[in-house]
Amino acid sequence: MDGTSIFIETGSFWEFSQGYIFVIKDVNEDGGAWVELSRDGVSLKDEILYEGDIFVYSRDSIELFNMTVDTIYYGPDGDLVTFRPVFQYRDPLLPAPILEELEITLNDSDTSSEPDITSDNGIPGFGLITAMCCMVVVFICRSFLK
Repeated sequence: MDGTSIFIETGSFWEFSQGYIFVIKDVNEDGGAWVELSRDGVSLKDEILYEGDIFVYSRDSIELFNMTVDTIYYGPDGDLVTFRPVFQYRDPLLPAPILEELEITLNDSDTSSEPDITSDNGIPGFGLITAMCCMVVVFICRSFLK
């Protein structure tokens, strides 16, 4: 990732390349977000972050992640943390990441019980809402064409 934005709900995770998993464990009333980076089920780093804080993970003096907390939304209907910009650098000790198309195919066929990964557009359910809007527009246009 090279400076993009990600959005993650509490209890959900973002799967980065090379098997890294970034989880939002909890958001509290004072605006802090408890986050954890792991790989292969092993916790690598966890900490509490606030808006404007930077999450950095390095190993052997090589920076692998650098993410700035943009906004933390806390509310009774759910919590959401946005990170902008997000940088992931290749881990030289791990195999190179596979092509993005293959990664998407593999993720689509995953039937594990882990929480859903937030899509690249960052808005859960956005695809469903877009499809429903398109169907309504088609229905209205067909009504006028008859």
